[in-house]
Amino acid sequence: MTLLALYWSIMIACYLLASRLRKYAEKFKFVDKLMSLSVYALVLLMGLRMGADEEVTSSLGSIGIQALFVTVLTAAGSMLGAFAVRRALHIDRNALPRGAEKTAVPSAAAHADASGSKTSLIIFAMVAAGMLLGYFVVPRVTDPDAFQAVSGSWLVVGLCLLLAFVGFGMGLEGKLKAMLRGAGLGIVLVPLAMVAGSLLAGVVYSFLSPMTLREGLALSLIHI
Repeated sequence: MTLLALYWSIMIACYLLASRLRKYAEKFKFVDKLMSLSVYALVLLMGLRMGADEEVTSSLGSIGIQALFVTVLTAAGSMLGAFAVRRALHIDRNALPRGAEKTAVPSAAAHADASGSKTSLIIFAMVAAGMLLGYFVVPRVTDPDAFQAVSGSWLVVGLCLLLAFVGFGMGLEGKLKAMLRGAGLGIVLVPLAMVAGSLLAGVVYSFLSPMTLREGLALSLIHI
């Protein structure tokens, strides 16, 4: 709970700071690159931690199959929840009222899709590289248990930096107020519905597998 409060505080503080610097937004274009680099560093670190964990690597086959099904189900539940709320609130995927004038051009949307695919491939490569390094290199360089303890602190620091960049970027864009004006406070229901859909997927998976209900919910929370 303390960490959650810390993460929210950092993101809100950086949002408020950036909102004061919005007229200098052109000078802060590097924030997006820093955000991407922080994401890549975090997933690489998570890969290192998984590769260095003997319990994970020894049961990677069964964990991989379970993770695949849970990922598919939680993604489906999350999308269905968001779709249902958007239909109920009559807003589009950009959190704007349906029928509102769209300023984005098709080429920009296509570019965003291509960029998202590239990012996904890079993240996958980072996780794979991290796991290989964690399995073959970390045990030869340091004690795996000590690495797990230290890298846990690195993850917290990395998440703080990532959320700082996210909050700062949102503050520079200044789109939050426009989204709230267009969709109202009901926009808050979208992430709540996504969480509810993911949890429902965990319940479904617990009935389709040997897992208990508690284990299914825990796995779905990991994927939220």
